[in-house]
Amino acid sequence: MNHFKKTAAFLLSALICASAAGCSFKVIEPETEKETTAPETEYIAETETETEVETEAETELETASLLPHEAELVENPVTGSAHTDDSSDETGETRIYNYLNGAAATAEEQARRPVAIMMNNIKNCLPQNGLTSGDIFYECAAEGGITRIMMLVSDYEKLSEVGSIRSSRDYFIDFIENHNAIYIHAGGSEMAYDKIDWRGTDNLDGVNMYVPDMFYRDNDRLYSMGLEHSLMTTGEKIAEGIAFKNYATEHDDSFAPAFKFYDETVDHQPEGSIATHVHMESTSIQTVDFVYNEETGEYLRYQYNGMPQVDGLTDEQLSVKNVLILFTDISLIPGDAAGRLSVKTEGSGQGYYITNGRRKVITWSRAGKTDPVKLRYKDGEELLLNCGKTFVCVVDTSVADTLVFDYSWN
Repeated sequence: MNHFKKTAAFLLSALICASAAGCSFKVIEPETEKETTAPETEYIAETETETEVETEAETELETASLLPHEAELVENPVTGSAHTDDSSDETGETRIYNYLNGAAATAEEQARRPVAIMMNNIKNCLPQNGLTSGDIFYECAAEGGITRIMMLVSDYEKLSEVGSIRSSRDYFIDFIENHNAIYIHAGGSEMAYDKIDWRGTDNLDGVNMYVPDMFYRDNDRLYSMGLEHSLMTTGEKIAEGIAFKNYATEHDDSFAPAFKFYDETVDHQPEGSIATHVHMESTSIQTVDFVYNEETGEYLRYQYNGMPQVDGLTDEQLSVKNVLILFTDISLIPGDAAGRLSVKTEGSGQGYYITNGRRKVITWSRAGKTDPVKLRYKDGEELLLNCGKTFVCVVDTSVADTLVFDYSWN
C-alpha cells in the first residue's frame, strides 16, 4: 500500500474512533493557505525531490500489475483497432482541424493557442460556471482527496463567465505541455510556482500577479462559499489579460499536438469490451461516473456519489465524446506538511480509451515532462480520438481495482 492509501486509511480510522468517543469535527479545507506569495526556492530543489520520488515509483511500476482486466491485456490485444491517420482528406490535402476537439477549422483558428483554466472542484463550490464551454478536461487529485479540473478552451473569448478559479499544482503544468496553452490560475503550491518560473509558462495569476481588472469576486459565492471559492473571470477579460502580458496567441512552427482525431465524418467504435456506465473511486472522497447516452453518443458525467456535474450558468450537464483514464503513480511527498502529492507525468503507463459505449486498453508515454504525451493501442498503433469533447482522468494505479464498466445505480 503506498503512502497515499495509508494516509487515507489512517485518517478514516481516526475519525471513526473519535466519533465513537462523542467528538465532533469541523471539516477544514486543506488548500486555503496555497494562495500565497511566490516562493524564492530554486528549480534545483524541486528537481531533487521529484527525481527521488519518481525513481522509486518507476521501479515499483515495473513489477506491478497496472490493470485488473488481464484478459483484455493478453487475450484481447487490440484486434480490430486498425486505422489510418485521417489528417488528410480524400483529395490528399492536409485536413485543418481544431487541435482540441477535431472539428474542421480555418488555418487561423487552428493556429490559435488555447487557454487552460484551473477549476475548483471541491463539493461545496459547485456548480462551476462556464464548464460546458470546455473542449478538453484534465482531472487529478490534490491534497486531502479533493480533485482539481483543468479546462482547456479554444474559443475562450466567448466565455460569459468562468470559475471559480483555483490554485495550481505542478503536475497540471506538465499536462499543459500537451497543448501549448496559456495557463489561468489563482495562486499555487511552491512547486507549481517554481515550475512556472523556470519553464517560462505563460500564465495569468489571480493572486500574485498584476493583471488589471482581469479577475473579480462573485459576491454570492463570497458569502455562501468563502473567499477562496469566489474568484471569477470572463472571456473578454482573459483576452485583455493576454494582451496586457503580451503573450503570443498563436502556436509556433515547432508545436506538435498531442491528440489526433478522426475526420468529422467518422464515428469510430473500437472493437473492445462494453463501457456503458463507467464508475470508479478516483480518490478517498471522489467517485466518478460516465454514463453513455445512446441518443447523443456521448457520456454524461457524474461525481460525488451520483451528483450530475452541471454548468452553473445553463444547468446543462457536462457531456463528452471521449473518456481517457490514464493510470500513473500518485503518492504523498515525504515530509510535506501540507500533504501535497507527487504525480508521475513522464515515462509510461497504461489506461483506457472509452467512446461509443466501448473501451480499449491503451498506453501512454512521455520521454520528458515538456514533451507531448503519446497515446497508443497495445500493439503500438497510434490512438485517434473521435471528434468532440474529451475528459482525461489521471488516477493512481490502485484506482484500476475500483473500475466497473457496466455499473448500476443502487
